[in-house]
Amino acid sequence: MLDESSFRDPHSRQLSRTLSPRDMTCLSFFTALIVSVGAFNVHPPIVVRTAHRRTTTLVAQQRQCSRRDLIAGVATILVVASPLGANAVDTNDLTRLKKGLDGVQYLLDNWDKETVDPNSGNDSPDRVRYYLGLRTTDHPLFQVDKLLAKAQSALPDDADIEQWIEAVEGLNSHIAKVNELAYTSSFGEYNPGGGKGQIRKYLLLCKDEVVLTRDSLKTMIDILKL
Repeated sequence: MLDESSFRDPHSRQLSRTLSPRDMTCLSFFTALIVSVGAFNVHPPIVVRTAHRRTTTLVAQQRQCSRRDLIAGVATILVVASPLGANAVDTNDLTRLKKGLDGVQYLLDNWDKETVDPNSGNDSPDRVRYYLGLRTTDHPLFQVDKLLAKAQSALPDDADIEQWIEAVEGLNSHIAKVNELAYTSSFGEYNPGGGKGQIRKYLLLCKDEVVLTRDSLKTMIDILKL
């Protein structure tokens, strides 16, 4: 949260005279957002001071600026400070579906190799999650639900809507199940009555869901005529 003492220096008093109470409220709101975002990789007070210094400088240089200019300037700082900006995925790039399908098919074709830790030789269920966009933000299937929401507006006129809905719901369900089974499998050896056999059991169940995930992707790609 903001400490009101941060607005007691001379620049801050000048800022408060220049802006109306409503403007100051907007500034406080956006600065609070910057703190929460910056907490991922920057110490909050540093972000507050940086945002405050940039904003006061902006006002000093352009004392006649409009409210829109000020808020746009603070919003720009917010975007720059966000650690997620660089990893944002394009929700309009439908080719991600084909790339994701290629990856899933590769996993299935090389299952025994890709689900084993190359160093220890033990089953590694968590590797399955990588191929379904559950581990990294730059994967084609990362947050695929947002991509599908946009894809629906690009459906051909002759698309089978019921088939599309079924495929979308199926994909979301299968990915969620893969996530659950891969996680359960990872700890199968440590659960009561568990062991390496339990890891393999859940890993094979996970494979069944990966197959269904592939089929759902194929259906959607066909409907979209990609």
